[in-house]
Amino acid sequence: MRKHIFKAFVLLSIISISSCESDDTDELFAPTITNETTSGNLEANYTSIKISGSVSSEGVNEITSRGVCWSTSENPTIDDDKTTESSNTFTSTITDLVANTTYYFRIYATNSDNKSTAGTSYGAQQSFSTSSLDGTMWDFLITYDNGQTANGDVTFNPDGTTLYDEPSSPGTYTSYGTWSLNGNILSYDIDTDTTNNDYYLFTGTLLGNTMSGTATFNPNPINWSATEY
Repeated sequence: MRKHIFKAFVLLSIISISSCESDDTDELFAPTITNETTSGNLEANYTSIKISGSVSSEGVNEITSRGVCWSTSENPTIDDDKTTESSNTFTSTITDLVANTTYYFRIYATNSDNKSTAGTSYGAQQSFSTSSLDGTMWDFLITYDNGQTANGDVTFNPDGTTLYDEPSSPGTYTSYGTWSLNGNILSYDIDTDTTNNDYYLFTGTLLGNTMSGTATFNPNPINWSATEY
């Protein structure tokens, strides 16, 4: 009877030790991921955000891929949009984003273990937003078909209205219009009073901290570009 009890004790001890070794092994194989980007050092504009991080492997594991994955939904994975970096310390520039939009980011790392299998680990989720046009002022450069140019200061108010004023002639050409943004496509009606002979309708695209496009002017097309003050 004592022999059976001793055998059972030994068997339970082996199982317990094996279980502890398995847990330790899982932790050994897991990459260590550190987020370097904070709200204090964030670099973001209307269509891009920079995310920095570092990845290290513990023990004998090798990192086979790493980078940043992101989505407009929480808890993004490598099945969503992602970057692939060559170094374990990196800064990923995420481009082609939509203005005034919140995105969720996670640094990821995939490694291989001694069993020739691979797994992906993720860092803590972060959320950052691209810039909004609300309340901003822009320096517009308007180029007419005869080569003549004009500069105008345009303020995009949060309520969808605008103020246009030319710094070379303050108050002379002041116009009150409207604006809207569909994704990164701007529609800007410089003057809602269509009886004004200087009626413009601007359309263009945001890219980084600039935008550009075309406009109709009586009704000839003109080109324009703008940078934020």
